[in-house]
Amino acid sequence: MSIDMSQFYQVFFEEAQEHLDSMESLLLGLNVDAPDGEQLNAIFRAAHSIKGSAGTFGFTDLGEVTHILEGLLDRIRKGTLAIRPEMIDAFLTADDVLKTLLAAHRDHATADPAPVAALCRRLSTLTVSAPLPAVPAAPNPAPDPARVAAPEPTSAESSPAQLEVSFVLDLDAEAATRAIDNLLAELGRRWAVTVIERASAIAPRWRLSIGAGADPKIVRDMLEFIARSDSIRIGAADAAALDANDGDGAYGLFDTVPPAPTLAAAADVAAMPAWSGPERRSAPRPAATADSSIRVDVDKVDQLVNLVGELVITQSMLAQSAAALDPVEFERLHAGLAQLERNTRDMQEAVMSIRMMPISVVFSRFPRLVRDLAQKLGKQIELRTIGEGTELDKGLIERISDPLTHLIRNSIDHGIEMPARRSARGKPPTGTITLTAYHQGGSIVIEVGDDGAGLDRPRILAKARERGLPVDEQMNDGEVWLLIFEPGFSTAEVVTEVSGRGVGMDVVKRNITAMGGRVEIESITGSGTRMTVRLPLTLAILDGMSVAVGDETYIIPLGYVIESLQVECATIKSVSGVERLVQVRGEYLPVVALYELFSIPGSKTRLDEGIMVVLEADGIRAALLVDALLGQQPVVIKSLESNYRKVPGIAAATIMGDGHVALILDVAALVQMAKGALPEAA
Repeated sequence: MSIDMSQFYQVFFEEAQEHLDSMESLLLGLNVDAPDGEQLNAIFRAAHSIKGSAGTFGFTDLGEVTHILEGLLDRIRKGTLAIRPEMIDAFLTADDVLKTLLAAHRDHATADPAPVAALCRRLSTLTVSAPLPAVPAAPNPAPDPARVAAPEPTSAESSPAQLEVSFVLDLDAEAATRAIDNLLAELGRRWAVTVIERASAIAPRWRLSIGAGADPKIVRDMLEFIARSDSIRIGAADAAALDANDGDGAYGLFDTVPPAPTLAAAADVAAMPAWSGPERRSAPRPAATADSSIRVDVDKVDQLVNLVGELVITQSMLAQSAAALDPVEFERLHAGLAQLERNTRDMQEAVMSIRMMPISVVFSRFPRLVRDLAQKLGKQIELRTIGEGTELDKGLIERISDPLTHLIRNSIDHGIEMPARRSARGKPPTGTITLTAYHQGGSIVIEVGDDGAGLDRPRILAKARERGLPVDEQMNDGEVWLLIFEPGFSTAEVVTEVSGRGVGMDVVKRNITAMGGRVEIESITGSGTRMTVRLPLTLAILDGMSVAVGDETYIIPLGYVIESLQVECATIKSVSGVERLVQVRGEYLPVVALYELFSIPGSKTRLDEGIMVVLEADGIRAALLVDALLGQQPVVIKSLESNYRKVPGIAAATIMGDGHVALILDVAALVQMAKGALPEAA
């Protein structure tokens, strides 16, 4: 089966992006005064892998940058060139340029060559303390005789005198031609290459002879991008021959070469997968990322999540229909449905876990942001992360990055003071921003804290008055802090490229609210600020409690439910004319009556006749008056706003087992409605 070349390129794009992300993370964690050898080797390997693969695909601009970068890193790791702080800056710039080039190739666009040329000049100037070995300025599509005569340093001492390589391309004719041309050009820049046998319709296997000093590991890395992994054969050319019987009957292997049971492998080959003869494939393979994971398109995962959601609904419908049947007469049916419910629940959890990703995917983007912005503002800032392994739905991972970026930029610009001011206040000159993530109930909590100056209450109130906002000195701190989320609000005196336009924090709140979350602020003047973001773990399925009000059914997200009870007349209190207060264990809770809020006829209106469901959101408790509790069940979330319109007090909708639609309550909004009655009752 032929493979579309664009899909084939996608593998390179994804792996190159991973190498670049890894390289950036390692560079940010590198100690210039005492660099770790393993870190240097890992950075070098990332650049080397991108260079080899880029050459194979003919991305010469990527190859040009990584070639010079690789040369510098190779000398640094071998100790012939001392690493300096300006090198880290240049390497990070190279990482940015490479990402830009990669994005351009991914979008079939042409990148600006000026930054590439400027970067190459900058990298070249960093070698002034010691001369670099002569290397070509850029990859050349034709083999370079000088390069063949003097190959770049490899582990040649342990490499075989000559390699014989074979592989199968599972590509269409046009794609295979391009891949082979690029491969031969890249190999030809390093070593002498001879084509022993070309692929044909009868024998679709290529055979190459690669000259003295060829590194088997580098050759295999190149082949992995264009050939079937299980078809790659690498051995010493002076060995008996390639194994003719490799157990792959679908491919006619070297009929002209007599079979040989083994190959005389070089020392370097021991570090890579051994010759793929029949005995090799029957042996256990060492653990590796490629063996333990696969790349799956997100759309396919989303489709699977939707199908499981429909399965949950179907299972609920069957359970509801079977509830009317005699459990004794239909014992086997009830037992089967109980097993189906367990299996459905397990499948739901397994499928949802596929979409769960560690939040380190987001956190890893911020060390570079903090470093660059701190340098630009002349501040000293350390970033600490806690709970990077906390998992979150991929859909939320993609959407939470931008709000967190705004929060961190706000802490850097407005929170952390300049070093001199911090020292004058008895603080260490280096400020600290702490990113924390953890699970709490059915939510994930992300905190962005700093040990800076804290929020300035008088200044915020003054700015609010300038903008004509209704404020007064009697407002509590929490209400004042929320003013910074107003559109266009900013306390910056001067508009800069970092802040001052008032377009950041309101976007943060709007985006977080759109994800079903909320943001809270705590601040102490002179000590720092902590902003807390609470989000649901997933946007697809939730555990809910179904309640009845009149003939309607509503779903309460289970994570907000504290308890349910039936109150007595003695516990119903009236304070300052407010009758809807119930006393629960010494605490007076405001009551939200759904029948009144949604104008539901035929429901119970007396507080002592219905059932109170005690809810808690944002640290505030309230009692929800309903007619009856129907049960607990997982529900599939369906957007009400996209299918109808936004309704106050309603977060989403779902389809029940009997096929009718039930509304999912927005508990946070209901609690805020109840809170509004408290000042009147005070």
